[in-house]
Amino acid sequence: MNKMNKTRNVEIRLCLLLAVFIVFALSASASDECLKCHGEKSIMKASKGEKLYIDVEKYSSAIHGKLGCRDCHSEMGEVKSSLEHDKNTKVSCENCHDKEFETYRQSVHGWARKSKKTSPPYCNDCHGSHYISCTSEPDCNVSPINQIKICTKCHEDEGVVKDYGLPSVEFIRSYEKSVHGKAIEEKGLLVAAVCSDCHGSHGIKAVDNPGSLEFKKDIPALCGRCHKTVEIEYMTGIHWKGIESGKKESPVCTDCHGEHRILSPQDKNSSVYTVNVPVTCSKCHEDVKLTEVFGMSSNRYKTYMESFHGVLLEYGEAKAANCGSCHGVHKILPPSDPASSVNPENLPVTCGKCHPQAGVKFKNAKIHIEAKKESSAGKYYVRKFYIWFIGILIVIFASYVLLEIFNYRSKKKKGES
Repeated sequence: MNKMNKTRNVEIRLCLLLAVFIVFALSASASDECLKCHGEKSIMKASKGEKLYIDVEKYSSAIHGKLGCRDCHSEMGEVKSSLEHDKNTKVSCENCHDKEFETYRQSVHGWARKSKKTSPPYCNDCHGSHYISCTSEPDCNVSPINQIKICTKCHEDEGVVKDYGLPSVEFIRSYEKSVHGKAIEEKGLLVAAVCSDCHGSHGIKAVDNPGSLEFKKDIPALCGRCHKTVEIEYMTGIHWKGIESGKKESPVCTDCHGEHRILSPQDKNSSVYTVNVPVTCSKCHEDVKLTEVFGMSSNRYKTYMESFHGVLLEYGEAKAANCGSCHGVHKILPPSDPASSVNPENLPVTCGKCHPQAGVKFKNAKIHIEAKKESSAGKYYVRKFYIWFIGILIVIFASYVLLEIFNYRSKKKKGES
């Protein structure tokens, strides 16, 4: 019995091998038939002038190189003549890549295919057709070094932008001048973030979709893939607690650093360059509606700019303390928190970073002082005095000038008479 089973197993294996050989032979035969035309460099597609020549050597070294023509062009039918096929040669990548296609189908690109507007990208638009390489290969269309050009081919097309109401071309191009764009294009650092790192690949969704990588609540985790230490610090701060509790107005990475146009903190055009930090923070902390809704102190920007630090910063002294110097950068905590850098107990240490002689008196130092009786009577009365004093001086000076003019004209008239 065992001998019979072994014989049967051998027969089955031989049949399978024969079947594989026949399929391979037929496929090779079909491919040879195709290459009679498509192996000629002169072949063209008359309607668009598109070359249909297949470089066999180049195709063989590509990721699909072991597949025959009809494995992908399965509906081609018989060749009637050297210029005509029975059926069209449309390729359906989903026949093999069903999981990737299902993800793609539910993405913004997949949904857009159902519209009657400009045709959105399909597999071959991003990956190429016959000469597809692995993403680890430098010549791959969607490798980090080439991916930007593939995506911008559509996203910098004014017609596509208009049809779908996409972000402006200028917004997309700003990535090229960002720290990420320069790292890729100028320095060749392939670890820098490219389109798919932030937006995803097959399953790209709208930013307001909870399943999107860029959904506001998920942005810290997204950026944290590369900036893990920063993510950990941010997660302990008041801004993340706000996001976690459902306060969507609370800032995440992109609110401070930007999105495509992320610049180095040392770049004078960066929103987080030392001189620009107060303006960036004021977008929220000077917003009347936000300060009222969340019970935040108002006039933070105004009172800072009136302070010694603010005046220095306004006159170009970049070393002057800004918001981040005192409150921290990512790990920002409210003054009531014992771990906060602006908690009264910690002020000697915080101020001591710039003022080595800072002592316990700094604990009682008033910060963000407004010219009000309740908060600072001295500043209030000094300001009132100067307002009145300068106002009176202006009135006296104006009166003096007017009297001089009147006196000059009176003398002139007497002289004429």
